[in-house]
Amino acid sequence: MKKKLPIIIASFLFAVVIWISVVLGNSFIYKIEVPLKISLSDNEVAIKSEIPSTVVLNLNAQGWRLLSILSTKDISFRCMPPTKESVYKYQLTSSVSENQWLNSEVKVEDVSPAFLQIELDKKVSKKVKVNPIANLDFKKGFGLARQLNVFPDSVTLIGARSLLSHINEVRTDELIVDQISNSFIEQIRINIAPGVEPSPSHVKIYGDVQKIVDREMTNIPIVIKNIPKDKTILLLPDKISLSVRGGINFLGRMTKEDFQVFIDYRDVIADTARMVSPTVIPPKYVRLIYLDPERIKYIIKKY
Repeated sequence: MKKKLPIIIASFLFAVVIWISVVLGNSFIYKIEVPLKISLSDNEVAIKSEIPSTVVLNLNAQGWRLLSILSTKDISFRCMPPTKESVYKYQLTSSVSENQWLNSEVKVEDVSPAFLQIELDKKVSKKVKVNPIANLDFKKGFGLARQLNVFPDSVTLIGARSLLSHINEVRTDELIVDQISNSFIEQIRINIAPGVEPSPSHVKIYGDVQKIVDREMTNIPIVIKNIPKDKTILLLPDKISLSVRGGINFLGRMTKEDFQVFIDYRDVIADTARMVSPTVIPPKYVRLIYLDPERIKYIIKKY
């Protein structure tokens, strides 16, 4: 029996090959959805009407030919509608001959949608800012040390004037990153309505991830702003302490001189309680947690 086993396996495989050949030699009707790619002969105009991003084709062909189509990458249905009229209906079946992969061996039974409502407008370009969209999940104790950076931070949009007139910024696809404890840089696609072409179509998002810590700073002097030359203000106390939170790399380089702490004389004049709150401007990417004391007593001396 063992001697006959290779012959049995070979016979089975041969039968399978014959069966597949017979099956693939038959004709089938197959429905396939492919991207719709539209080209215009006039570079001065663009489509402003809403156009579907894909079309559905009912194909009639032999099995081997359908298998070849399905295994081919980057298949799309391309068409070049006329540009002589500003508004018209265009029949998609008229573009079958423009797609070489739909040769005489493949019959297109149906295209859905059958027609496109084409509305043309002047083609323009416009540069807009990129707004990164991200869903970030950090490991405990970590976080963004500063806002996300986008490279480039703006893109050029190309499309119909009426479509671009109300677009002042674009968003990216949502970036999802889980359990982050290190800085990252990810490439992400620009999310834009059909009919508008962004250049570039992708941007990079950089996230500066650091361990988030607190740090206390003491004896920071308070400056008095806008005080008249004939007056002096005595502050009690004239220095404060504060606590800030931020990325460990930023806080490690921080000094007292990086903080702006001041009281505006106009606030003193408007005060009735003989105590005012100092204004504190911490360094960039650092968040103020608390200050001590929160209110400062003062004495005004006039010369």
